[in-house]
Amino acid sequence: MRLELHVQNSSVNETLDKKAKNSLWNNSQYFISLLGEPREERNGFIFPLKDLPFSDFKIRYDIEKKFLGRIYVMVLEAKFGRQKKIHASERIELRYSGFFKKGRPFFAYVSSKNAGTNGNALLRLLNNDEDLIEKCRKLDIEFLRLFFDSHEEVWKIEVRPYGGSFIHMMFPPMRYNVMLVKEQAELIFSIMKRIAELIN
Repeated sequence: MRLELHVQNSSVNETLDKKAKNSLWNNSQYFISLLGEPREERNGFIFPLKDLPFSDFKIRYDIEKKFLGRIYVMVLEAKFGRQKKIHASERIELRYSGFFKKGRPFFAYVSSKNAGTNGNALLRLLNNDEDLIEKCRKLDIEFLRLFFDSHEEVWKIEVRPYGGSFIHMMFPPMRYNVMLVKEQAELIFSIMKRIAELIN
């Protein structure tokens, strides 16, 4: 098992420049302290894994190209489970009740407009775990998605936090890092572990 910290571009496989790589390193300090010193490979770092429910755990920058600049957004991805023990007909995402105010978190199919589980065993498993739901209430993320990758035959969890990004603008010229705070890194990792434990 290993944890890979690598870079992914939606269009072109680019190599991170030094400042972007340093930003990714700085935003991964919680994981470095938890999992040990990484070794560097092309476009990333590899960590040893042990006593974790994951077969693979990655942290990457997805690159969003903007007019006169780009944003490197952090995404954490965990893989686990080689067998599809619980049925999931499509991708599942974490949502929050309430329109103007963030309410109770719940898991639902991406295509569904409702908060109900529709009798699905996996949704019931996730939504009935009060400790998991309470932790999700404290998350500061753009998305959390769960799905079974039929090509690789593994489950995947992807989380994109608001923190952890690196902004590079050409005009006005500026580069700055939005730190992923330790509390959020710890919380995200704990939630990903709990989801893997429930499904495995």
